[in-house]
Amino acid sequence: MHDRMVIGLQGTRLTARERQWLARRPPLGVILFARNIDNPAQVRALLDDVRQCSGTAAWAAIDEEGGRVNRIPWPPFSGRRTGADFARMFEHHVGTAMQAVFQDSLVVGEALRGLGLTHNCAPVLDLFASEGHAIIGERAYGGDRACVTALATACMRGLHEAGIAAVGKHFPGHGRADADSHVDVPHVSAPLAVIREEAEPFARLIGEGLSHIMTAHVIYDDAGKDIATCSRYWLQAVLRGELGFDGRVWSDDLCMKGVGDDVPAAACAARQAGCDVLLVCQPEGVQAMYEAMG
Repeated sequence: MHDRMVIGLQGTRLTARERQWLARRPPLGVILFARNIDNPAQVRALLDDVRQCSGTAAWAAIDEEGGRVNRIPWPPFSGRRTGADFARMFEHHVGTAMQAVFQDSLVVGEALRGLGLTHNCAPVLDLFASEGHAIIGERAYGGDRACVTALATACMRGLHEAGIAAVGKHFPGHGRADADSHVDVPHVSAPLAVIREEAEPFARLIGEGLSHIMTAHVIYDDAGKDIATCSRYWLQAVLRGELGFDGRVWSDDLCMKGVGDDVPAAACAARQAGCDVLLVCQPEGVQAMYEAMG
């Protein structure tokens, strides 16, 4: 199980216990948050330390979408446009918007790579829905499938050109969800046909080379009682079977309330459903996972 985990760290330096975990049962990688970031030299030193403990192949991921999902408090990461800003630009000039997203992602990707990071949890492939909870909101590249597909493709290409792996999220779509999955279990009551249509950006980006996709902790009422993260229907039948995705399926953070209160149980359910990468972001969740492994 440990070699499928991408784990959050406690602070700006490794604790003695984290060093032990990383050395004895190396995870697939780590994910950084604001609590882990002080300055560029410190970030590089932290990631060097991680790789000295767990091996040079360890991944280092982050959420740098732009807008309010921003972890690094200096340029070019700070003060970036939101997905909605680019969508408004797209309405007036398609080419300009696509080039702007590409350039923004390229610059950010190069800066991430310079810090030692390997993966960015972007682009957001969710469609904006006015009735949905604000947790997505302006993070989305609008509510139009063609716009979301075009701008998300530009984002992915910019990251890839910079040598950063893009992680598209949140399959099959979080925009209509009625709650924030950090604190509750969201539902989408729209018909299955509508949800499937709105997952088109995922299908299109798979065709363009997207090799990492993150799941949604959302129950789609028309498709069963499991959140997508723990649903063989969504991950096996649809994502693997129909969409032909052969890359890595990431769970969203297994410490979120949308997947329950028992992190090791959530990890088992996500793995059985088809998640290859188990994201465990909070230090207490990481501790629970390592304790469960013995």
